[in-house]
Amino acid sequence: MGDISETDISLAETFNGVVFGFSVKANESIKRLAAKKGIKIKLHNVIYKLIEDLKEELNSRLPPAMVENTIGEASVLDIFSVTVGKTKIPVAGCRVQKGLLDKKMKFKLIRNGDVIWKGYLSSLKHHKDDVQVIKMGMDCGLSLDKNIEFNIGDEIICYEEKEVQQTTSWDPGF
Repeated sequence: MGDISETDISLAETFNGVVFGFSVKANESIKRLAAKKGIKIKLHNVIYKLIEDLKEELNSRLPPAMVENTIGEASVLDIFSVTVGKTKIPVAGCRVQKGLLDKKMKFKLIRNGDVIWKGYLSSLKHHKDDVQVIKMGMDCGLSLDKNIEFNIGDEIICYEEKEVQQTTSWDPGF
């Protein structure tokens, strides 16, 4: 209640906050004190503008969210192993059902709806050739950066992660 005071500035400083005022004033000494302490003062005379400003401030303080964007999907049709040195490496024979598989992207192995593994491919081959990309409808052999046994029917998902700024769902109701 009333104009912005030193107490308002002190509280905002304590909580790393912003002082919002509606139909009030902040005198010059209060503005200088706020500037010195790095506190923003936002004054409004229209309630809708105050609400919009408050939502923007809340949104700016939310951490970004990671969103997965699916690039392609493949089904494991056959399983076999390849011997490299003295190590047997499990390989999945797959067919790309949607999109494409890009070796430089992230992948996940899904079995019965559960994510079994997430990471990168150690190899991606079309016939005997190492390839970077396999397109929809094509067959390929792939192995993971971890020796995990495949099952026929497993799904391989190629995806990318992007940071997206979150927004608040808060609605003041008017």
